Amino acid sequence: MSVITRRKAARLAAPLLLLGPGIARAQAWPARPVRFVVGFAPGGVNDIMARLIAAKLTEKMQGASFIVENRPGASTQVAADHVARAAPDGLTFLYTSPSTLISVLVNRTATIDPMRALAPVIMAQSAPLALISRADFPARTVPEFLELARARGQALTVSHPGTGAINHLAMVLLARQTGIDPTLVPYTGNQPSITALMRGEVDLAHDGLSTPRPQLLEGRLRAIAVTSAERLPTHPDIPTFAETVPGHEVIFWGGLLAPAATPPAILDRLAEEVEAVLRQQDVIDRIRGFGGEPGQGGRAAFARAYAADWEKWGRVVRENGIQTG
Repeated sequence: MSVITRRKAARLAAPLLLLGPGIARAQAWPARPVRFVVGFAPGGVNDIMARLIAAKLTEKMQGASFIVENRPGASTQVAADHVARAAPDGLTFLYTSPSTLISVLVNRTATIDPMRALAPVIMAQSAPLALISRADFPARTVPEFLELARARGQALTVSHPGTGAINHLAMVLLARQTGIDPTLVPYTGNQPSITALMRGEVDLAHDGLSTPRPQLLEGRLRAIAVTSAERLPTHPDIPTFAETVPGHEVIFWGGLLAPAATPPAILDRLAEEVEAVLRQQDVIDRIRGFGGEPGQGGRAAFARAYAADWEKWGRVVRENGIQTG
């Protein structure tokens, strides 16, 4: 082999040598149990999804073990702080929602920067919010709702599960986009917000489709519109706000984040394994039962959505002076 040929071969091999340790590390991962830390109490959609994915990965990846650890508190900040400070060894991940981004934006006492301290891995599921009314509410469409909201002004009341929740910010965003000014009434969670609607304490509730699902199925409540860009395959009869208010889109996602310095090869491997789980029909059916859809697009798509949410909700918080602490 000539000197020139040997040099050319060396140049071609160099990138493979650089990738080698990362690939080997990802193939050997995980040598110990992996924790999915959930910033919510047991029983909610994010907790259920984290447990479903952990069980599927344990079953799928021979010799691997995935466990869920609940660390609720401070709108997911307890869990986020814990994961951000964990060793970046691919053994600790955060399963969370936009709540982690929003809680930092609205709370001056937050101790981490989620854009620097945490790395997006994979979006597992996403679901829109919905404007929910009782069956006898006079407005049945978005145009009718907007007309009624403009006529009633602050006399129209909309419940949500707490100041600074995505449901709250989404209604603030809609109000700015449409010029309406309803009174937004905070409650201490999703179920209390829906209960208030059922009791007639408020005119409307802004929530997902999963919490009021029994009442929706019974016809006691109905969804006027959802906040996804397109109609849901499982609920094609429910219009979107975007059909009347172009550009209005709010998605409540659930996904995995990692300590920022976790090796990219491990993040790629976990994303690939979770994507395979999300293609399983029983998992798709479970997610659609929550009124959502499986995440798509891998790490890159989730990173874009994560950054876009940070920008969107940061702008809403700043422009409206929303603070919780």
